[in-house]
Amino acid sequence: MLGIRKVIKATVVGTCIGLASVNVVAKDNYIMAGASPGGLWSLLGAGVDKAMRASYPNATVTYQTSGGGFANAVQVASKKVDFGLMHDAEAKIAAKGTDPYKAPVTNLRAMAVMYNFAAFQPMVTKDFADKYGISSYEDLKAKKAPVRLVLNKRGNIAHNQAVEVLAAYGISLEDIESWGGSIQYSGSKGSVELMKNRQADMVMNNIFVGHSSIREVLNSMPMVMMPVSQAVRDSVSSAMGTGQMVIPGKAYDILSDDHPTLALTAMLVVNSDTS
Repeated sequence: MLGIRKVIKATVVGTCIGLASVNVVAKDNYIMAGASPGGLWSLLGAGVDKAMRASYPNATVTYQTSGGGFANAVQVASKKVDFGLMHDAEAKIAAKGTDPYKAPVTNLRAMAVMYNFAAFQPMVTKDFADKYGISSYEDLKAKKAPVRLVLNKRGNIAHNQAVEVLAAYGISLEDIESWGGSIQYSGSKGSVELMKNRQADMVMNNIFVGHSSIREVLNSMPMVMMPVSQAVRDSVSSAMGTGQMVIPGKAYDILSDDHPTLALTAMLVVNSDTS
C-alpha cells in the first residue's frame, strides 16, 4: 500500500486539517485534476508529483487540466482521476447538489489543505470613491453609484463569493446595472487591464495577498480597499463554507491597519472508496 498521507503532508502549502486516513493502492501513474494550464494549480500538481517521486521513485502524478474545482468533483467522484483540487466553497456546493450539479456529490473526501489564504480583496479607485463619497458597501447602496464592476468569470468560485458579499449588503448585480453601472467578467489578468485602462471602477476577486496583479493595479492608480463587516463575513462564511483571514496593514500602502476579510481554501480530494 502506498503511504499517500506522508507524500501529501510534504506538499501542503497551507495548514493540514483532518487528513483522511487514506492509502492508495500502489501503482505507477496517478492523475490529478486541476484547472487551466500554467496557473497556480499546475504548480501544485508539479509539487505533488515531486513529493511523490521523493518517496516513491517509480510513481508519477500527471497534472490534468480541467474546468476547475466544480468539474474536478465529478471527475473524482466518477473515478476518472485519482486526485482533484477543489475550493472549500465548491465542495460544499457539490455536497448540497446545487447549481451547477444536478444531485449531491457525496463520495468525496478531503486529504489535505493546499492553501487557505486566497483573500477576498475588493478595491475601488480612489477617484470613484471620492467622486461619490464611497468608503463602504453601505455607501455604494445608499448612493446608488454607477460603478463599473469587474468580477471573476462565471463558474469561478471567486465570482460566487463576490455575489454573496453584495447580496449580504442587499445589492444585486441587477441593482448595479439599474444605477447606470455595469458588470464585466474577467480573470485576474484581464481585470488588471480593465482597471489600468480606466474601463472599470471596482474589482472584487479572491487572490493571494501581494499578488502581482494587485501590485500592478496599485502601481497604476490610487485605490481604496473596501471593508467587509464582521456580520457579513460571518454570514458569507456560513453560507459558503469558507474561512476568514486578516490582511496585514503593512501588506499595502493603501491600508492604515490590519484588514479582516474572507478567504478561500484549496483542498486535495479523493474518492471516498479509496482505501
